[in-house]
Amino acid sequence: MPRFILPLFLAACLQPGVHAQTLDQPSDHAPATNMQGAWDARANATRAGQWREASNEAPANAALLWNWFRTELDARRSAHNGDLLPADKQELEAIAGRIAGSAPDGFERHMARYFLDFPAPGAFAELEAAHRMAPGRPELIAPMVTRAMRTGDDAALLQWCTALRQRGQVAPALASVAQDVLRSLPTQAVLFTNGDMDTQPVVMDQVLGTTRPGVLVVDRRLLADPVYRARVWREAEARGTPPPSAGPAFAIALLQATARPVYFALSLDRDWLEAFPGQLHVVGAAFRVGAASPDDVDLLARNWKAMRKTADAGPMSRNYLLPGAVLLGRLRQSGDERGAARVEADLRRIAAATGATAELRQMGILQH
Repeated sequence: MPRFILPLFLAACLQPGVHAQTLDQPSDHAPATNMQGAWDARANATRAGQWREASNEAPANAALLWNWFRTELDARRSAHNGDLLPADKQELEAIAGRIAGSAPDGFERHMARYFLDFPAPGAFAELEAAHRMAPGRPELIAPMVTRAMRTGDDAALLQWCTALRQRGQVAPALASVAQDVLRSLPTQAVLFTNGDMDTQPVVMDQVLGTTRPGVLVVDRRLLADPVYRARVWREAEARGTPPPSAGPAFAIALLQATARPVYFALSLDRDWLEAFPGQLHVVGAAFRVGAASPDDVDLLARNWKAMRKTADAGPMSRNYLLPGAVLLGRLRQSGDERGAARVEADLRRIAAATGATAELRQMGILQH
């Protein structure tokens, strides 16, 4: 990868009252989530502040506290590539404590504990308790997809992926990005993903559609579970026994033990990307992991042309800047002015929509 791309390589993945309700039906004013398009960090922080104020005016209202928790969770995740810092967890624990005080065995308490304890086994016990109480609540859908992935329950995965689509739990722009990711993969790839926004839309499209049904999607967060690691190892047709560790070490071992091609989502955590120096090759909306291939550039060009490259998916749209910048550099080096102009136009459109124009100019990717 050209040296001038490195900064972008590291940055591309960063970046009042409530009506009465039945148990299975959340308030009409329930906040949208990151998965539904609420991915602007500043807007999320503003919404969290509004729910905090509403909760302080009605401190015993578990529904208000739950909405505050959800918006606070999304605000802090959107600021840190899906992760939570210790200070974030401390704040969320305080809100969860207030929920527990208001509804000690309520749906809201179980769900708050699921998110705080995830991915530990106890989190899924909390999720199951919430599901028993109110199986129709939409807040369950995305977590239940994750649970089905963890347990390898194909019937449940189909059920909850169907609910994801039918109940509008995935923004159309995220679904479009997911299709571009799958288009960038060979039929038997193993794809490591980072979190809900880059995992669930891909799994939904794969389960409900016909795009790359043979791809094995691995949620890196679930690798903390040894049973999940063992199943991934087996389904990847890897030789030997899986390593006892999760994280990048698992992927390093898998890369050496399987003949199936290994790919990373562009949004994968930085610790993962830094564990594979010289082995990440941008071939579209994903990294191919392994030794360089003379076909990588042509593959990137073909995939770039085939991708929709939506500019409306917030941080996930920023991921297009990396393959676009790499391809633009190659086309300029080869003197293909017409091809470079087309890619540059795509980059300008995406950069304008995601607030990255000044950044690309500073790096010399956009020259004016």
